[in-house]
Amino acid sequence: MNSRNWSIIIVLVLANYLVFSTLAVLVFPLQPLAAPTHAPQPTVTPGALPLQRVSPLPYDFLTPSPTPTVTGAPISVTPTRQP
Repeated sequence: MNSRNWSIIIVLVLANYLVFSTLAVLVFPLQPLAAPTHAPQPTVTPGALPLQRVSPLPYDFLTPSPTPTVTGAPISVTPTRQP
């Protein structure tokens, strides 16, 4: 098949796509999405036992204790040669 036949086939495929997509939109319209609703009151059911107040937690256990680090001799800064 020469290039003219391929170009005709491509044009026919694209026209077929346009026709059937337009037909699908007309036959099967999209339903509008419903707006989400919210509950006017909280839907939490109270438990059988009353809630107990808990003393505030100390957050010291979350902070790690400092660990000693090994330091060697101080590093001196020496200038480098510029080419």
